[in-house]
Amino acid sequence: MDRTCPACSARLNQQATSCPNCGADLAASGIDQSTEAGAAGEAVRNTAVAAHLSTFAGLVIPFGSVIGPLVVWLTRRHRDPFIDQAGREALNFGISIAIYGSVLLVAALMLVGIPLLMVGVVAWVVLASLAAVKASQGQAYRYPLTLRLVR
Repeated sequence: MDRTCPACSARLNQQATSCPNCGADLAASGIDQSTEAGAAGEAVRNTAVAAHLSTFAGLVIPFGSVIGPLVVWLTRRHRDPFIDQAGREALNFGISIAIYGSVLLVAALMLVGIPLLMVGVVAWVVLASLAAVKASQGQAYRYPLTLRLVR
């Protein structure tokens, strides 16, 4: 069971006496390791949820569906493999949403794509919400019809 550094939140093994990332002395911190390990699992899941929900930034700013997950993934991916996987999946979904949305927006301007655009927005909200729920449960989620551009 892994734990995290209280100073920099890097993942540590149980035998570590100092953090290899920031050099913090773990023996002097006096933190209960069982409490720290449970908190780390919750923090990891919350970060993964944030990665999936950050695709909704596209509803507020142009290409926010790409920028939100990209920021979460680039800043937190080194902390845990689950965050790395969730962030990469959310980023690929955000890129796919931006591409599909651009095509559907052009079609909507020609008045033939309005129903498809509405279906696309509903699918976006449902899929991102479902991914966030799965991440909060500690389960990996793969979005359907997503271009896997970031590996």
